[in-house]
Amino acid sequence: MDINYYDEHQEEFEAVKLALKGEMERIWGSMLKERGDNLDDEATYLDLFEELQYNFSPSSFSKLSPAQELDKDKIAAFVARTRGYKHGITIKCRPGRPQKWLKGRIKPLEDAEGTNLCWIDTATIGHIGAGQQFDDQYYLTVTTQTGQSYRVNELRLPGRLLEAAQESLFRALDSTTGGNF
Repeated sequence: MDINYYDEHQEEFEAVKLALKGEMERIWGSMLKERGDNLDDEATYLDLFEELQYNFSPSSFSKLSPAQELDKDKIAAFVARTRGYKHGITIKCRPGRPQKWLKGRIKPLEDAEGTNLCWIDTATIGHIGAGQQFDDQYYLTVTTQTGQSYRVNELRLPGRLLEAAQESLFRALDSTTGGNF
């Protein structure tokens, strides 16, 4: 699978995005109108994209207007490109200090807020893995040396993006400046 497929096929990417926006407008049009939002606002588009992306399948794209012919590889590439190749991994570093902190969730399927948000000292990570949330939707996990497991990415991952997300996690763990990966 070529995760960067749409970097070389910009027109195709824009056609898929436009057709998807039409479906989003059909689903959430009245809500958008009430709030004064529109899908040309990238933040609004990305929020609704995340709400819809776990339903993506070749048949869901063939039902768009105009119909889009995407296999699972192209869907994963579309998701990756739309997200800017980020997977929702956050790491913090302090200048001049060797310790790094990875953002995590104690309960993997709940929001990373309040008591469910934690920061994991990366030196304590003993295992990196993944958990499944829905059919073909995954999340990354780390397990500390004490045996506690945490979800460490915010976004649901199509199975075909799991390896790329794990590579991003490794890059995040190697980072000396921190950031979002």
